[in-house]
Amino acid sequence: MGNETDITVSDGTAQIALTAGPSARLTTAMLEAIDTGLDRATGDPGVDIIVLRGKGPIFPSGITVPQGGGDDRTNRLSVLCRRIELCPKPVVMVLTGAVVGAGVELAIAAHYRLIHQQTRIGFPNARLGLVPSAGATQRLPRLLGAEATLDLLIGGSLMPVAGGNLAPLADLLFDDTPDAAIQSFTAGLRADGAHPRPTADLRTGFADGTAYQAAIARVRARTEASPEVAPQKILAAVEAAMLLPIEAGLAFEEAAAEDCSETEQSRALSHLFHAEQKVTAQTRRNDLPEIAAIGILGGSQSAVQIAVCAIEAGLALHWFIKDPGQHREAIGHVRQMLKHAVQSGRIPSERARQGLQALRGGDAPDILDGAQIVLRATRGQRGAPVPPGVPIAHSLPGTDPRLALHFAAPAATARLLEVVLGPEATEDDRRLALGLARRMNKIAVIQTTSGSALSERLLQTLWRVADALVDLGQSPFTIDAALRDWGMAHPPYDLADRTGLDIVARHARTEGAQNWSAHLLQLGRQGRADGRGFYLTGTDGTPDRDPDVQHGINAQRAPQSTLPPGQITRLMIGALANAGARALREGVVPRASDIDVLSVFAHLVPSWRGGVMHAAGAGGLLATTRAMQALDHPDRDLWTPDPVFAELIKNGRSFDDL
Repeated sequence: MGNETDITVSDGTAQIALTAGPSARLTTAMLEAIDTGLDRATGDPGVDIIVLRGKGPIFPSGITVPQGGGDDRTNRLSVLCRRIELCPKPVVMVLTGAVVGAGVELAIAAHYRLIHQQTRIGFPNARLGLVPSAGATQRLPRLLGAEATLDLLIGGSLMPVAGGNLAPLADLLFDDTPDAAIQSFTAGLRADGAHPRPTADLRTGFADGTAYQAAIARVRARTEASPEVAPQKILAAVEAAMLLPIEAGLAFEEAAAEDCSETEQSRALSHLFHAEQKVTAQTRRNDLPEIAAIGILGGSQSAVQIAVCAIEAGLALHWFIKDPGQHREAIGHVRQMLKHAVQSGRIPSERARQGLQALRGGDAPDILDGAQIVLRATRGQRGAPVPPGVPIAHSLPGTDPRLALHFAAPAATARLLEVVLGPEATEDDRRLALGLARRMNKIAVIQTTSGSALSERLLQTLWRVADALVDLGQSPFTIDAALRDWGMAHPPYDLADRTGLDIVARHARTEGAQNWSAHLLQLGRQGRADGRGFYLTGTDGTPDRDPDVQHGINAQRAPQSTLPPGQITRLMIGALANAGARALREGVVPRASDIDVLSVFAHLVPSWRGGVMHAAGAGGLLATTRAMQALDHPDRDLWTPDPVFAELIKNGRSFDDL
């Protein structure tokens, strides 16, 4: 049958074994080979049970559509799933390892499923801006109901089958070998008559209609508040599953999938998904050290966040804090945060308990012994007893000649870790940082520079652009509104208030340009710290526009005509992409897609925009270049497009191609 599958027949059981290639992906060639195997097995009078399994420990799976990197342009998978479902002989699927997308759709189309105890399954479709198109929205609800189905299809995470809401998928959960499980199960199946059991005929998941509709309502409240289209389409298809016969439901799903495919949103999300895969591949290297223990210097708020992250990751923590009072306070904060993490289900209570018991804290001279890396997370900790030869990584704002590790805030839960390699960094430093990122489950964006981390560059560009637009007559509130409508969670002046105007005010502007945060600081405004910044912040945390701010700004410069929101957005994204392009030219990062990942996980750009570099390309590089060049503002460096813009425009390319 070729390299894709092997078929063997023994004692009436035909086993079609799929060979997982280097990518472990289901290809159209494999789908065709499965089809051929079904022809042989159904036509053989000596076969009464068909088993579909992986050859080896991995069951091939993945997203088969082109947007997900697959080659199934005609949705052959959907046809094959329906054929399996209607097969006149019982089809048994055996799942092992991590199975996603198409592999799961094949499994739920089968009549019976044998699933290894350690198997995890998932659907990354929604993260790609896509809807499953081979029956997942129709068959999963019949097996699981609405709540578990929506968690699986919209959540996008790999979830264990054993011991949770997904357990009803398995007719047998086994921890022995697949061969032993197949032999045992098929013997029992024959004893019961060995008949097919089409998923389309099952109604188990619809048994409690009230619970089904309640789950739909809960998820609808969440998805309707989001601009992402795919989750809304998935929800509608799952809701329809309870009402429609299978053929109509599959047609409904297919229409929803077509509505999402080839849209700008799906292109952006698919781009980001694959960009993230490239970045995370660095932490899957087999030459990274296993990190078991780290040290932290100081008891600052960021140090507390890193400490919680370390404990949640199961790391042994050595925590040097000079001040006993600060030490007690920091430990108290850690206890409270871990209590919340346990209550929210983020970590098991036993891990929190063990982590606190194992924590070594204080100012003893041997407190850092055993740490493989020490993070300088608080100022004023000079003279700390760091053992000789143990690397120290700078985890404060600023630069370091060797290694800086900048955790996105809040470090305990944010996924981004910027690994900044200075001119004195070694390859061992790189591997050590990546090993720590892997252990802490962080997305590590590697940067090589003697300057600021890339997130800081982008952040300062954000505020420079906003201030320049105010210089030219725009209202800070109009700027924020335009960018919030575009999808920015915290536009520049709302973010300035949250960060603290004293911090934003530290960065000087070019001659003739104004730092408007510094201007408000001089008027005694601090930002959210005192409830008075660009916005007035009430006791409930809601920011309200302050007309006094607008009057004060107008007194410093004459109001001019207001730019359209689309032009404000174009100029902001263009300038941010310009900063990214310069970082590329300087070799700070190797790919534009790395900047996209960073900009999303630093919460500068929403995921459904694909990242700042992708968004600039999607908005049109020529129009963006012209808009930037047309501005008459003294900060010319901000508005002068990097030469790569002209090169990309000339060749009809975008940053996605770099």
